[in-house]
Amino acid sequence: MKYVVPLIIFLLLFIIILDVVTIRYLDKTSENLNETLSIVEGNIKKGDWEKAKQYIEKVEKQWKKIDKKWALIIEHREIDEIEMNMEKLKSYIETKNKDLSMAQLKTVKMLLKYIPQNEKPTLENIF
Repeated sequence: MKYVVPLIIFLLLFIIILDVVTIRYLDKTSENLNETLSIVEGNIKKGDWEKAKQYIEKVEKQWKKIDKKWALIIEHREIDEIEMNMEKLKSYIETKNKDLSMAQLKTVKMLLKYIPQNEKPTLENIF
């Protein structure tokens, strides 16, 4: 019985630390992807489709490095949604469609920003 309270405290601390590390990882990786997407956005606005294509490929490489880790943390549906929207964005860039590229880019950026915020333990997310 005397070991139960320390065990419970240890488990709670472990869960809290794991949650903090996870949230920081999601924030950091999401921020990195969004920074590269901002470069893509600038290139689309300038009409520099080759640079936009190069940077969207860079985003894809970044994503492939983190998507398996994200799959351990968040729902697969959200990962699938990001991947589908990134494929649409890539297609719009390849066809040099400025309006659709910009709209799709905003969607991908919003999803990448939304997921880390949604994973944070707030009263709204808990209830």
